[in-house]
Amino acid sequence: VHGEDLRRIIRTIGQMPAGRTASIARQIAEGLAEAHAHGIVHRDLKLQNIMVDEGGNVRIMDFGIARSLEKKGITGAGVMIGTPEYMSPEQVEGKPVDARSDIYSLGIILYEMMTGRVPFEGDTPFTVGVKHKSEIPRDPLELNPAIPQDLGRLIMRCLEKEKEKRFQSAGEFLDELGRIEQTLPTTERVAPKTRPHTSKQVTVSVDVKKVAVPAVAAVLVIAAALVLWLV
Repeated sequence: VHGEDLRRIIRTIGQMPAGRTASIARQIAEGLAEAHAHGIVHRDLKLQNIMVDEGGNVRIMDFGIARSLEKKGITGAGVMIGTPEYMSPEQVEGKPVDARSDIYSLGIILYEMMTGRVPFEGDTPFTVGVKHKSEIPRDPLELNPAIPQDLGRLIMRCLEKEKEKRFQSAGEFLDELGRIEQTLPTTERVAPKTRPHTSKQVTVSVDVKKVAVPAVAAVLVIAAALVLWLV
């Protein structure tokens, strides 16, 4: 996949504008919605796993530790797996995860895109994990006043400790994000340059008269041949 991962982009440009953040967030959520519809939770969403190509198209990478919602995965209960800075509280505790855990990680990604830093840092994975479970993240607007308030609230809802308080699905997240995008200035809205993944549709206009005359002639010839053959 050609392009750069989000970690490299953020290191280059720092805080990302709201319009571009919203565009990338929408595409990530659309990818998550597709994965969740097939019963798959990613479990390791982070900047390094989000690729952006030259046209602004986003792809979620590395489903290496993804887990099926219907079958037992590669880890059992009580095992913490993932990247500490992006893990949901339930992941930290080694509890079963569902789509709402990916929503939490998506919130971390948006927080970092808009502020240039993750909400929780520490010297050890344990320290970071404790913060995910017990500390309220600093309001992203304090780190970047240019963040629209609605977008800041969306990020903070993703980061709720209790998964019942987060967006319950990627679709619900997309509905709210779509409403926020409509409030952004037109100059900030970003539309990725999509490329068709299927063959182009071809429309052919046909002159009925030009087709009908040869068709009738062909029928008459066939009928005459049958009569001669029967005689």
